[in-house]
Amino acid sequence: MANNAHLIHATDGRSTVVVRDDRGMPVTELAVAGGAEVTEQADEELLAAGWTRSADWSTADDGWLAPVVPS
Repeated sequence: MANNAHLIHATDGRSTVVVRDDRGMPVTELAVAGGAEVTEQADEELLAAGWTRSADWSTADDGWLAPVVPS
């Protein structure tokens, strides 16, 4: 099953990471503090929630996307 993390960057400084399964259904939703290193903070939150990024972040219209696997 392919899971993806979608890091949605909010302009108010509150970003969110949504992990979705291969059908696009949300599995996990995590709050991430904004800032210059938001992707690093997202990696930390994903790891704490039991997920590991398996490839680099790629850009999306509203943030970033990356494949993830259970830790």
